[in-house]
Parts: sequence; structure tokens; C-alpha cells
Amino acid sequence: MDKRAWMYIVGSCNGLVCLHDNSSWNNTLLWNPATKETKVVPISNMPRISVDYDFVVLNGIGFGFDAKTHDYKIIKNFRLYEPDSYLEPYFPIICKYHSEVYSLRTNSWRQIDSVPCHIWDSTRGMRTNQNGIGTWWASGNDDTNWQGILSFDITNEVFLKTPLPDGSDIGYPNDKYLEYFLLNELVALGISWKAIVEEGSQMWWDIWLLHEYGVTESWTKLFSVGPLTGVFRPLEYWRNDIIFWEKDDGQLALYDPSTKEMTNLQIDGELLSLQIIPYMESLVSISGANDIV
Repeated sequence: MDKRAWMYIVGSCNGLVCLHDNSSWNNTLLWNPATKETKVVPISNMPRISVDYDFVVLNGIGFGFDAKTHDYKIIKNFRLYEPDSYLEPYFPIICKYHSEVYSLRTNSWRQIDSVPCHIWDSTRGMRTNQNGIGTWWASGNDDTNWQGILSFDITNEVFLKTPLPDGSDIGYPNDKYLEYFLLNELVALGISWKAIVEEGSQMWWDIWLLHEYGVTESWTKLFSVGPLTGVFRPLEYWRNDIIFWEKDDGQLALYDPSTKEMTNLQIDGELLSLQIIPYMESLVSISGANDIV
């Protein structure tokens, strides 16, 4: 890898952590912090530039554990562009979607069926990963023009779309902000509502819970949080309903809805740089990870 890299944590499973360099979608690393063992993942089969397409961009990455085969897998989605013959080179058009899965057991990539959609914040990995199913925030590039979560079943290697709750009136992404996290072992959706008032910017969050993947009607609204000032987005729920927040200045904070108190944790970062990743230490060997549950 280059001396300077923009690394994101794609995910963590059974003590193994997957890292990804945002500057190049071919730079992916597996790491066990407890044993300090690392493994550079082989380069994907998808070339950055080919004779068939103008260019290729990463459209989502994820890391998970296949409990059926005791295998660790990385999923990468790509958008392949070809130039528009009339507007070239200013408005290239998407001509194909491509998905590949890496198996640690075989140390190789193989192509799987893909879905036509745009994954937002695609280099950060899945927003949630629970019971072998990971999710991204996505929107459709097809006739349905849906928006919601795109789920990937690590074991069966299939995608599933779940549109946003009916009647949530989220508007366009620039008008409202969405965030996904886990709450009581289910996917939770936070939809922001922001109002500019004299004393500053106040924000409310509506919290929804998804009970069944692929079923829009299974969304239920739990509660609203706010008004809050100086916060940007929720990152994760902790015990006793305490929420990790990223503030407007990039600080990490804890918010207790029962007392309405916000506590800065004195951890600073650039805006959108903070991640909360569940991790449990283990002695799983990357070289023989498929032999250990």
C-alpha cells in the first residue's frame, strides 16, 4: 500500500477486522488486533479500467462470517461506466453493475449476481451486520426508484431490498439525513429533521425499527429524539438506551435520552470520519480462520 492511506473499518467478525483504503478499492486488509496477524487480500478480478468500459467505481463493500461453512467473506459491488456518445466525456453513463465475493477459505474472488442500485457512503462498509446479514443505505437506479436499505445474506450470497417506511416523508438525501444502526439486535433507522432557529440549529431524529427484511410494512416507529443542538448524526446505541453521536465539530459524544444530557468523550475527528464497530477479542488465526468457529 502507499505510505499514505485513507483507511476505513469495513467490519469486524469473531475478532477479525477488515480494513479498506478509500484511495484504492483494491487495497483491502484482514487483521486480528489481538494476535497482530494481518493478511493483504488479493486484488479483485474487476480491473479499474478495461477495453469494454470507460471506468469502474466501488459501489459498496462489506465483511461478514458464513456460519454454515465457517468462512469469512468480503463483498464488493461495482458500477461500470461507458461514455455517452453525445455528452462524452462529461456525463458518462452506467452500463453495468458487478458484484464479487472473496472467500478467506479459498483465498479467491468470484462473481455473483448483482443488483442495480446506488449505495451511499459506499467505502465505509455495511452499516449493520447481524446474524449473517449486512445492510447498506441505498437507492434504486431502476424504474421503481426506491430508497431504503440493501441487505446481503453472507451465507446464501443474495441481496434483498427494503424500501423506507411508508409515510416517513424523508425527502431527498440533501434535505434529510438517514443513519442505520443496531437496536435490540434489529436494524434501526434514524431520520433527521432539522430546523434553523434564532438560537442555532436544532435537530430531531425519528427512530424506526425493522422487524423483517424486505417487508416495508414491518417498519415501526419507536420514538423521537430531540430537539438537539450541535449534533450531526447518531452512530450507535449503547446500553440503557444511551446513544453515541457525532457532533457538528467532529467530536464523539454520548447522549442519555432519559436525562437529556450530552457528554463529550474528548475524541475528535473530521466530520464523517467516526465509526462505531462492535469488536470482541479472539485468537482466531487468519491463515486458518475457516477451521475455527
